[in-house]
Amino acid sequence: MLGYHHTWLNLFDEFQSTQDKLEASSLLKLSRVSSPTYYVEAFLDESLEWTEYAYTERELQNLKNDAIDCGFTFTVEEVSND
Repeated sequence: MLGYHHTWLNLFDEFQSTQDKLEASSLLKLSRVSSPTYYVEAFLDESLEWTEYAYTERELQNLKNDAIDCGFTFTVEEVSND
């Protein structure tokens, strides 16, 4: 049982060492890709029916299509990702 414990401790030490090397070499740092986020509000007779965020152009188009299919008017606002 003690050998099992030491094996896990050694494995954990190796894991921490690898993490430190990755952090030091900046391999874990991803470049931030800026993409717009959209806030959509749908109205029926000036009454707010639903709100939703879209994170891609495709999601935005799907939300707009849904609003149109249901007879809603809608607004789209681009929001900052910062």
